[in-house]
Amino acid sequence: MKRLFLLLPLVALAGCKDPQDGVKVVISYGQFVPGCVRVTATDDASGDTRTTDVAVRGKKPEPNSQIVVGVLLPEKWGTAITVEANGYEALPKDDACVGNAVTNQRKGLSVPKGSTKDGKPAELTLLADARDEDGDGYVSDDFGGSDCEDAAGVGAGINPGAAELCNDRDDNCDGNKDEDFAIGSACVSPEGCASVRTCNTSDPTTFACIAPVVTYAWVDMDRDQHGDMTKEKVPVCGTTLPPDRLSLSFPNDDCDDTEASVHPGAVEICNNRDDNCVGGKDEGFNVGSTCTDPLYQCANSAVQCNFADGGTLCQPPTTVPTWYPDEDGDKYGKADAGVLFCPQPDGGYVDAGGDCNDGNRFTYANATELCDEQDNNCNGVDDINDNACPGGSPTWAPTPVNVPNGFPTIPDGGVPDWRAVSLYGNGGAWVVGSQSARAVKVPGTPSFEPIPEACTGQQGSSRELYSVWAMPNGTAYVGGDFSVLSVQMPGSLDCNYKRFFNNEDSHITTGFFNLATDGSVRLAAVASRNNGANGATFEWNGTLPQPPVISETAQPDIALSAVHGVLPDVIFAVGGAGNDAARILRRTATDATWTTMATPSGAKTLFAVHVANPKLAYAVGKNGTLLQWNGPGTSWIAHPSPPGVTENFTGVLSFGANSIYITTEAGNIYRFNGTLPWAKTAIGASLYGITGTSPGDIWVVGRFNTILHYPVLPQ
Repeated sequence: MKRLFLLLPLVALAGCKDPQDGVKVVISYGQFVPGCVRVTATDDASGDTRTTDVAVRGKKPEPNSQIVVGVLLPEKWGTAITVEANGYEALPKDDACVGNAVTNQRKGLSVPKGSTKDGKPAELTLLADARDEDGDGYVSDDFGGSDCEDAAGVGAGINPGAAELCNDRDDNCDGNKDEDFAIGSACVSPEGCASVRTCNTSDPTTFACIAPVVTYAWVDMDRDQHGDMTKEKVPVCGTTLPPDRLSLSFPNDDCDDTEASVHPGAVEICNNRDDNCVGGKDEGFNVGSTCTDPLYQCANSAVQCNFADGGTLCQPPTTVPTWYPDEDGDKYGKADAGVLFCPQPDGGYVDAGGDCNDGNRFTYANATELCDEQDNNCNGVDDINDNACPGGSPTWAPTPVNVPNGFPTIPDGGVPDWRAVSLYGNGGAWVVGSQSARAVKVPGTPSFEPIPEACTGQQGSSRELYSVWAMPNGTAYVGGDFSVLSVQMPGSLDCNYKRFFNNEDSHITTGFFNLATDGSVRLAAVASRNNGANGATFEWNGTLPQPPVISETAQPDIALSAVHGVLPDVIFAVGGAGNDAARILRRTATDATWTTMATPSGAKTLFAVHVANPKLAYAVGKNGTLLQWNGPGTSWIAHPSPPGVTENFTGVLSFGANSIYITTEAGNIYRFNGTLPWAKTAIGASLYGITGTSPGDIWVVGRFNTILHYPVLPQ
């Protein structure tokens, strides 16, 4: 047996200098271990009491033990006292026993004055015992306690101080079973099924919500009879499966449970999905490989799915080049007419827009502004305000020929009629005309210098010269009467000449064009023969000295007047037939033959032709005849002449469809800039030849020593 010693605050049984009298109270208990014991001492004489409450079970003593309480008696008490011990089931609250006492024993004793002086106080034994069969510290309610179940082996854990469990018992003896668990109320099971609460047999501190019947199935949201392979089996309440659940006897192999058309065994189509759950998305369709799309012809297009039919299409790149039509050949096209295409559509399209006038190859965005009455750089500012005309507004200005004492080569001492002009270098020019007159303007000089003599050895000291072509170094090739071609350098009195035909006095050479593209000379020329009844085309390889290599082709019934071109296969010769009808020949580059082209009805004899670019040419002639050619595969058509004009057109120059210049026998210069009316400048002398490098550098020649430049040349 063990004792639990408890010294009360009012106890001082030993160790004091003058100890008071006291009693040592020994309280025994058996199977029932009190939660709290109250010890009360009473002075029989005065009835005065002293009480103390002692916690017992909270200190975890063993059954069948004792507690010892020392009671110090006040000095005024008598010697006869009574001590009472009451046992309580509950643990003390705020250091005081609570509830009803279930045990009680009191005894009286005599405590003589000074009996404690020797340190041996009077001793009293009391019993605090009650029936506690299950040993839980609570006495059966059948014996005045509060334990509703005290049977050994059954009542353990059942008493007022116990926690209520879910076990179909009244654990805390409050008269209710499982009152904290709402047993029988509605609940939802972990599987999501409706049920009612029951006790959790594996954990009585909680309740359970158990579904009556649960069936497990695969998820099949798209209802294609293939379970979602990404999900485990799921519970279903009851035995009947909903439409989006599938029996475990079916396969669980669907790689996309949102599409009923996707599952093993489905037909794979190109739709950015793995329809058959094999091999990934769109296998077999080569998605992403390069191709050439049919619309824009982009070779860097990519194969992509055609969601409309499940096949593939060739998708062009995000950025497709824009090509702009370039009618005038200046490498800039009309911005409002661009087309999307990967390859350059043809030679008539370029990759730069910004051309405000696609009929003039010297007009485009940021071009050099010329003194030509046109907005070349497309900035909306006229020539004067754009500082392009230092000499003022542009005019047709005469250019002098230095002839102090008459013109030496004119037998009658008069002035020549100039028939043709050709440019060379940077500012150089040749002019030729009547009675073998020739003059040259060397680059950098302000005027022309005449050549004083006819070519040595030339038959006839004076003949009409109708054509001239100059190489970049200034070497001039001059043609005229008697089928003679002269070759002369600037500043030289000597010239080499060639006779093209044997018939000396019946041929007139009237046109030249250089076929060579490598800087050498290979001339094509035309002639009028037999007083204009016939004509001829011929070519010369430029060989000097004799014998020349000449290829001649007679053109019966065609009097040819001029030849011009830009490429070996874009060369035209023009003239007229005996009935005054227009005639045009085109040279075929492959076999060097000339083929007659159709001309519009009513077109009269032609005197001049100019090819602006490989897709545009103009020819002019009698009675205001103006014809236009618009490139390979097209025929010559009539172009509207200046309204009401029936003059004989003698020369034509073009830099595009909106930049046309025409000279006339009546002495007028007409200019078309894309909008009507045509501009007219009256010169007063017949004009025969026109050429130029740009709309800001144009030369015109004619009768009475007329040489004009547009605009005024800088001094």
